[in-house]
Amino acid sequence: MEDKNMKCLYLEQIGSPLVLKQINIPIPKQGEVLIQVQATSINPQDILTIQGRAQQNSDVPFIPGFEGSGTVVKSGGGDFANNLMNQRVAFYGGSGTFAQYSVVSAYQCIPIENDVSFSQAASSFVNPLTVIGMLEVVKEARVKTVVHSAAASALSRMMVRYFKQNGIEVINIVRRSEQVDILKKEGAKIILNQTNEDFLEQLKKITSEQNATIFLDAIAGQFTGKVLSVMPNNSTAYVYGQLSGEDSSISPNQLIFKNQSIKGFLLPAWFSGLSPEIQISFIQKLKNLIKSDLRTEIASECSLAQGKNAIEQYLNNMSSGKVLLKPQQ
Repeated sequence: MEDKNMKCLYLEQIGSPLVLKQINIPIPKQGEVLIQVQATSINPQDILTIQGRAQQNSDVPFIPGFEGSGTVVKSGGGDFANNLMNQRVAFYGGSGTFAQYSVVSAYQCIPIENDVSFSQAASSFVNPLTVIGMLEVVKEARVKTVVHSAAASALSRMMVRYFKQNGIEVINIVRRSEQVDILKKEGAKIILNQTNEDFLEQLKKITSEQNATIFLDAIAGQFTGKVLSVMPNNSTAYVYGQLSGEDSSISPNQLIFKNQSIKGFLLPAWFSGLSPEIQISFIQKLKNLIKSDLRTEIASECSLAQGKNAIEQYLNNMSSGKVLLKPQQ
């Protein structure tokens, strides 16, 4: 590597637009690797971080981006890091993925097979691991049917496929009629449009019949309590997103007389609570699942210079698929 500089999208102030900038290529420490980033996906968490709405915001300035794919071009030392040299990998975390190069712990990388493109591998962690984690929550609760909001997203499509393979039915809540066809193609059987007048009535009937007591909620705000209000007693909402931009709410009557509750689901917290052996087993699962049930639909690919437009495109139509950044273009 002769060039010591790289292009990246840089956040200088929370809430400000990202700027295309040249900075020094980061240097990996012991146990870390330097990855030449070939593709990185834009996730809702990236948007919240840029806007200053994420609890775990980094101190500015910083490079956003939580996951990506690329080639390991330098090791900071250590057997595990050295063994990844020149390998194609998917990775998460590190120094930020909206850049031509990123430094990350070697333990946060998985080698990808030759029949998986960098674009497909760029979304190997956030959505797939979230879906895997949610299934574990559902299995632990011994529930056979769940409710899911914002159900036309890339994550939701994965959920329909993966849950179905594991014997779990999903009651999918969408916001627009055209999203129904998207989910039907994935094999979804139960799809409700929240804008219909009889939405809550239909939801109450189905959740009662199916004894669906878990609500996986990406919207939050008043919608959380509204959906829970028609679900059976002892139902729990797991809020993992905040598309509404509002705090989740639930009435005291629901808490007291229906014994309902709201919990949060945060992927890093769930994953870090697992034993190292289980973490490794789930990551190994991803190698094949990202080619099948946990594959990602890609809407478009953009260069770093097109970063602002890429984020706007993603925000305007999240259900069309992932928008990727290709830093080497």
